[in-house]
Amino acid sequence: MLGQPRSRYQIDCAGAQIHVHARSIATVLRIDGEVDASNADLITEAIRRFSRLKAPLILDLAGLDFLAASGLRALLALDEEHRQAGLRCSLVSGAVLRRLTRVVPDHGLPIADSVAAALAHIEGATTARRRLISGPARQHEPQSDASTRLRGLAS
Repeated sequence: MLGQPRSRYQIDCAGAQIHVHARSIATVLRIDGEVDASNADLITEAIRRFSRLKAPLILDLAGLDFLAASGLRALLALDEEHRQAGLRCSLVSGAVLRRLTRVVPDHGLPIADSVAAALAHIEGATTARRRLISGPARQHEPQSDASTRLRGLAS
């Protein structure tokens, strides 16, 4: 595909391919081809292997030609697993996923319009989390008051 970074690793999933792109912020799994009852479990297990790394994931589904209801169920199950594990994950939507999510409007899936938007969202969430974690530590640092500074100048 023109404009796509070259994949260093590819997984064949019986009618679908997963192209793995390691980024500094997240691992991008671009899934091309067709996802149906014959390969949904195989694709789910491949994604779970990357989930075990505990690094943010982006599932780029923009190149899918077909997504059956079994594929959508698998995405919903993976999303729930990721939420329970505290793992950040975003889905990049394409025409195929958009058609299914129109039928199920309150799906709750974390959808982004592009890989760049998903990366920006994950980076923003990670930065906000770091600030939240480091905030209390900064509040507990010893503060020097004016009298301490003045004593230091007098010596």
